[in-house]
Amino acid sequence: MVETKSQKKIAKEKEKGPDVKKEISRHRLQLDFSPEAFEKIEALRNKADIRSNSELVRNSLRLYEWFIEQLNNNHKILVSKEDGVKEVEFFF
Repeated sequence: MVETKSQKKIAKEKEKGPDVKKEISRHRLQLDFSPEAFEKIEALRNKADIRSNSELVRNSLRLYEWFIEQLNNNHKILVSKEDGVKEVEFFF
């Protein structure tokens, strides 16, 4: 019987046992920022007590995804303060 590549891979995983973590597929992204923009990134990381740029980007993407979904569903974004509630307008 001839084993396919996927069968060989499954057999190797079984040999490793259940305690071996599966490799997570990752993608590398390199971005260039102006010194001013990079300072803002560092300041935001410090303000939010975030340890890495990757974590900052992941958190930002989750927030932006939620934000866009709200706007696409015609929801309003409101800011509440002691003196009342104010609707936030976005121009993009």
